[in-house]
Amino acid sequence: MKRPLLFFTLSLVAVVGLGLAGNARAARAPLVLAFYYNWFDENTWKPDRVPDLPASPYTSRDAGAIARQIQQARGAGIDAFVVSWWGVGNPTDDNFRTMLDQARAANFQAAVDFELTSPFYGSKNDVIRSLKTLLTTRAQHPAYLRVEGKPVVFFWREQKYSVDEWRAIRNEVDPNRQSLWIAEGVKEQLPYLAVFDGLHLYSIAWAKDVTAELQKWRPRVKAYGADKLWVATVMPGNDDTRTRRSDAYVRDRRGGEFYRETWRAAFSTYPDWIIITSWNEWVEGTMIEPSVSYGNLYLDITREFAARFKAGLPTPTSTATPPPSPPQIGEGRRGEDEGQVGVHATISDTLRVRAEPSTAAVILGRVREGVTVTLLARTTDSRWWQIAFPNAKQRGWIAAEFTKPAADTDALPIADISVTPTPTLTIEATPTLTPTETPVVEIATPTLTPTAVPPTATPTPTPTSTPAPVFSFPLLKRLFPFLP
Repeated sequence: MKRPLLFFTLSLVAVVGLGLAGNARAARAPLVLAFYYNWFDENTWKPDRVPDLPASPYTSRDAGAIARQIQQARGAGIDAFVVSWWGVGNPTDDNFRTMLDQARAANFQAAVDFELTSPFYGSKNDVIRSLKTLLTTRAQHPAYLRVEGKPVVFFWREQKYSVDEWRAIRNEVDPNRQSLWIAEGVKEQLPYLAVFDGLHLYSIAWAKDVTAELQKWRPRVKAYGADKLWVATVMPGNDDTRTRRSDAYVRDRRGGEFYRETWRAAFSTYPDWIIITSWNEWVEGTMIEPSVSYGNLYLDITREFAARFKAGLPTPTSTATPPPSPPQIGEGRRGEDEGQVGVHATISDTLRVRAEPSTAAVILGRVREGVTVTLLARTTDSRWWQIAFPNAKQRGWIAAEFTKPAADTDALPIADISVTPTPTLTIEATPTLTPTETPVVEIATPTLTPTAVPPTATPTPTPTSTPAPVFSFPLLKRLFPFLP
């Protein structure tokens, strides 16, 4: 009789253990991180290069300066630096190794921001070799940032390769998923979450309404899995005008108020982690490191908000009045011309309507955020909805992830894509709307110019600024004398 009892006891322990593991994962530590750059030398600190100066000018190879920065960051509630890294065999790696040693002595941590724009990656094989080296060497250091026992790696410009290419890379480099990979994202890069474990935005200073922009992202990330990590970005401002880029801009710091605003905006999204852009990106003017102009102001603000975040954010409550329940399938409102029946859905972001359920398909037009549409059919995987567009007799497709259906969509019919009628584009076309819907659909030709975005953005739905260093060739030669 002991064996069944022993088996039951072990099973109970296993079940309890699994439950505890699940709860631990659900309650991941609320980390505060900061992007860090380690390529500064004596020639950096000039007014024509940076918009402000450090309170104590330094070189990135100085172990004493690194130790001082670590102590300042720890005192402000920062848990780890995420350091831009160009692979082994160059000063970014030499300085990162120094940081790891200094971090270990100070009970601090550091991780890598793996930059695909590194001048030392000439091919995909170079990237694979570099990732393998990172995971087998630097990531094994006691001070390397680990979560749930897994080393954390951030990525910059992962869109250099396709999702399928990244799947192959990860299967070779990390087949058992023993590390956590965090992508840098814009809306078009969300599919990378099929391979990566989380996503962050490098910049948010370009957004006119930071809160509204950040609040779009948690549901986008979690749509790929509840365990995907949403890393919200906070920034003190931006001033990269000295780079002389065509899209350079200034986001006024407003004496620290913009930084506070981004923290409050990040809190409103209930992020898993928060990352600061940046500790010391002086060239782009996003630094919170003590400076001549601001002293320790940004460390003081960081300390205040980091403590709030780690104490636990209040349980979200909704004060909005719920909308009336819409009709279900079989009771839906009918299109004015065709008697269409479907599920009503609200558009959660300005959304392209395409001729086929594919991001490569012809763009027929756009529907604006907040519009209610009627979903008529779906793809087999329910990642695309079919709607009447631009009129009742024609059809268009919208991405499901940017909609909020008001009822169950499982009963929607699966469309026969092979016989989907392709709409004839016409500027005079009028979308089919029910009497309570507002005609705000914008019709466009297949050569539609992308929606205008702030001056820092690339022509993508959600832009990010470029954190890559701006070097003159002489400075590159000083850092890397072996360059031609």
